[in-house]
Amino acid sequence: MKPTPWYKHFWPWFLMFFPVATIVACIGLVVFAVGNGPEIVVDDYYKKGKAIDLELSKFNKAKALYLHGDLNVESDFVEFKFTKGNFSKVTALKASFYHRTIKKHDFEVNLLANANGSFTAILEDIQLGAYTIFIEPMDGSWKMKEDLLIPTIETLEVSPEYNKSLK
Repeated sequence: MKPTPWYKHFWPWFLMFFPVATIVACIGLVVFAVGNGPEIVVDDYYKKGKAIDLELSKFNKAKALYLHGDLNVESDFVEFKFTKGNFSKVTALKASFYHRTIKKHDFEVNLLANANGSFTAILEDIQLGAYTIFIEPMDGSWKMKEDLLIPTIETLEVSPEYNKSLK
């Protein structure tokens, strides 16, 4: 009687299943990890530090100009009006909205001056939630920051204090 070949027995396949399944799972995990890396990690810390210093100087410039304003953001409309400071040369503003947790919800809008002396823009398809907003002129010479929930319930006062929450 001729013996049956090895591949027709149960035990070789049973013993090979677990190592093969482990290898396939590891390959899948490596592909997933490479495709979904963290966005927070910075390669060049020195360059990032220099950029932070530049940003802080923009906040200091806004403080030197004594700029303050009122911000009102609804689900489809944003309005900013200066209340104090030297802003006579400003004709348009850039407002950058950064969602606190989800990067794909970040967006920018250009606020244009109207006859009332305020700067307005229409918003399209924004996600409601917690945002950090940066307001700056189109030339980027100064910058102001505010944390807010969209839609805002009341008008917020925006000032150039970068670390307001630390005081």
